[in-house]
Amino acid sequence: MATIGSLGVGSGLELDTLLTKLISAEGAPRLKSLATREASIQADISAFGSLKSALDKLRSSIGSLADAEALQARTVSTGGSRYFSATADAGAVAGSYTVQVLNTARAQKLATTADFASANAAVGAGTLTITVGSGSFAIETSATTTLAELKTLINEAADNAGVTASLLVVARDPQDASAGTVARLVLAADETGTANTIGIAVSDADANNTDALGLSRFYFSAADPVNSRLVEQQAAADARIAVDGLTAFSSSNVFRDVIDGVTITALKDPADPLNPEPETLAIALDRGGVAARVKAFVAAYNEVVSAIRDVSGYDATAGTAGALNGDATVRGISSRLRAIIGAAGIGDGTPGSLSELGIQTQRDGTLKLDAARLDGALRTNFSGVGSLFAADDGVATRLQDMLDGLLDRGGILATRTEGLDRQLKSIASDRESLNTRLGKLETQYRARFAALDSLVAQLQSSGDYLLQQLQNTASIITGNRGGSG
Repeated sequence: MATIGSLGVGSGLELDTLLTKLISAEGAPRLKSLATREASIQADISAFGSLKSALDKLRSSIGSLADAEALQARTVSTGGSRYFSATADAGAVAGSYTVQVLNTARAQKLATTADFASANAAVGAGTLTITVGSGSFAIETSATTTLAELKTLINEAADNAGVTASLLVVARDPQDASAGTVARLVLAADETGTANTIGIAVSDADANNTDALGLSRFYFSAADPVNSRLVEQQAAADARIAVDGLTAFSSSNVFRDVIDGVTITALKDPADPLNPEPETLAIALDRGGVAARVKAFVAAYNEVVSAIRDVSGYDATAGTAGALNGDATVRGISSRLRAIIGAAGIGDGTPGSLSELGIQTQRDGTLKLDAARLDGALRTNFSGVGSLFAADDGVATRLQDMLDGLLDRGGILATRTEGLDRQLKSIASDRESLNTRLGKLETQYRARFAALDSLVAQLQSSGDYLLQQLQNTASIITGNRGGSG
């Protein structure tokens, strides 16, 4: 008998359709159950994601409220000064000052006066001891050491005390271009101020350390201008400013604590050194900055309240509930937030509660901010407002600790989400196992249906043969009867 290519070909029965329905009926309940569980878990994951996002925004908003120094910040105004800038820390006293930049700091710069024909000219043998402020270092030279090599020896000295050498090729006679050029070594202190002046002692191979020959051409001492062989192109100078008419010095251009808690930086020399321009420096409490942080906190807190309502609330009108309705974790988060927000102040002169700052809890759990009342609290007790938030037991500090425990790796929300992810993987594994079982079952049914199809086909073939034989017999009998009449 010919092999049946597909079910039902031999028998004419719709066995393929029947097999599909049988397998579908076998797997449908379990597949539906898995799909329902999967949808529920996905909804939970999405809900926790929304809640986590809102809580993360709240944590970001309270970061600066938990920073005691940030809450005591001062604003600094220099009136757009071109001559100085300023910053103030939390200890600065609010007030107004007149500031004048008398001069900026300068680093000393020296240049050789000897005429070296080029950078390859020999400088002479001996030792140079270069002093910068309280530090010094020595450079050894030989009879063949060139000016260019001396520059490198100075700059690359491991114990260089703070000086940089460079080479200039300039006119021998500034009034006569035809006189040609000469090379000069320039030494510049790395740091500004009179504490960083340069001195050069010479130990010349010719035993004369101050003549204009050999290595002596590099001798320099501010105390011995007659024998010094380098010229001072720029004198070292300390920066000077006047604050309310009183002068202060700095080896750099930065003045720290001339005004307590304030750093002033001199930017440029005055246009008229004999009559430096007086400008105003104003220090004030940063009430606007603190108010902005509190406003951002209230908005972020309200987002959390809305997120909790969305994921766990029940809409009686629509008869629908959030994915996390009744969830103990969400209830716990909501309860802890309310407890911290409603807690009393920490004492020590701070406001008694958030309500004293104009922050009120409304019936739906959100917060409402009275900006005018907050401004009043900042004006009357600026430091106390900061303490209410940022003290060790302050509102922002406690909220930050709570949120870290919820959101950090290993926290409650991460643990819950990881558990849900594991359930999803389990469902995927169950679905794969079910598909494998249904595949085996289909193979079994197909084999049985194929046998049935073959048997029915055989029966139909035998029946057709018997029917044909009966018909033939009937025809013979009918023919015989007709002949006898």
